[in-house]
Amino acid sequence: MAIGATIYKANLNLSNLNSHHYADYNLTIAKHPSENETRLMCRLIAFLHAAHEDLELTKGISSVDEPDLWQRDLTGNIVHWIELGRPDEKRIRQASGKAQQVSIYTYHDNKADIWLDKNRAALTANKKVKVFHINVQSDDAIEQLLFKTMNLGCIIEEDQMHLSDEKQHMSVQITQSL
Repeated sequence: MAIGATIYKANLNLSNLNSHHYADYNLTIAKHPSENETRLMCRLIAFLHAAHEDLELTKGISSVDEPDLWQRDLTGNIVHWIELGRPDEKRIRQASGKAQQVSIYTYHDNKADIWLDKNRAALTANKKVKVFHINVQSDDAIEQLLFKTMNLGCIIEEDQMHLSDEKQHMSVQITQSL
């Protein structure tokens, strides 16, 4: 018998002072059995950082044809393809062929640096691609905000994201690598 996805509910209040995007989001997030809690929270952070009224969570890790997040226009064309982690060059090329813009969010410092060094030439040559790095003090810190039902406030100013719930607050730095 296969293990099913774990469902999380997130009520988000976003204030992005950089883009002047202010919105409330009610998300249902499915955590794939092979996905860990850190990756799930990084997916949520990427959603908040790239937030747009048309941005959607996808099947993500359980589908090879979809990114972790995407923004599509009314005709179904992909405006923004968002990957999490360290995708291979072939996947990035495919995403660039399908979308107007591609963003990659990395989140493991050492592994992300190695991946970026290895792929820098190809990524720099592709004008559609931007790479961001999610920097948290530790995986444990980010997971402290993860609950089956979350009520999170988020303020983004410059390269800092401030996340808080009723009990705790944490800062996450998101830097653009390319």
